[in-house]
Amino acid sequence: MKDLEVVEIDGESYVIIKEVKHEDTSYLYLSNINDEEDTLIRKTDKNDKEIILPLENEQEFELACNLLLKYTMI
Repeated sequence: MKDLEVVEIDGESYVIIKEVKHEDTSYLYLSNINDEEDTLIRKTDKNDKEIILPLENEQEFELACNLLLKYTMI
């Protein structure tokens, strides 16, 4: 069984469901531990992988969604 990584964002605990690396960015797909309907897509900082950042715009959100579909379908 795989250990789940839990991170705190805005005072809430999220589990990292999947991480997808694309070029020099890692996208994180997260689910709130206490609310299964609360999900997030974030990315790690390019220089410090411990820092989790919001996506920059709608285009990056679409890219992250497409990457999730691509790597989930394999």
